[in-house]
Amino acid sequence: MPMSTLVPRYTAEEVRRFPDDHLRYEVIRGELVVTPAPGTVHQRAVLELARRLQEYLKTHVIGEALPAPFEVEFTEDSAVQPDILVILDPQRDRLTAARLYGPPALIVEVVSYSSKRTDRLHKRRLYSEEGVPEYWIVDSEARHIERWRPGATNAELPKPWPGSPSRRSPH
Repeated sequence: MPMSTLVPRYTAEEVRRFPDDHLRYEVIRGELVVTPAPGTVHQRAVLELARRLQEYLKTHVIGEALPAPFEVEFTEDSAVQPDILVILDPQRDRLTAARLYGPPALIVEVVSYSSKRTDRLHKRRLYSEEGVPEYWIVDSEARHIERWRPGATNAELPKPWPGSPSRRSPH
């Protein structure tokens, strides 16, 4: 007779008590998600996107962009640390020094080898279910950004980045 394995369920509060060992601990619907520290390419992409978003938000005086690590708690059993989150002024009442409660206006995840599955499946589903108005998945290797909105079954793909293969002339 096969024995079933019980998978532990976690709360956001339990995950916050884990040791600081330079891993990113997140919990999605009670399931623990652990990712290693990102590499140079990932961090440079996060830095550049956060800088550009913050510049736009500051110029228009409408909100702010926060890079990871900063927690977004959706429910007792779902708390994540997106690479970048954008908070608009009307959402500031849900912002504390430690975290944002509820959905921000925009979440950006820069995919890396260790996070592709989580970013494209689990987090995308969570963000859609929790009402995040816009979710960007940035793939710096493929040089594109997928734009997701709640209820969408397919990503919107904007025009290719300058210098990407699909923009080059065949001559």
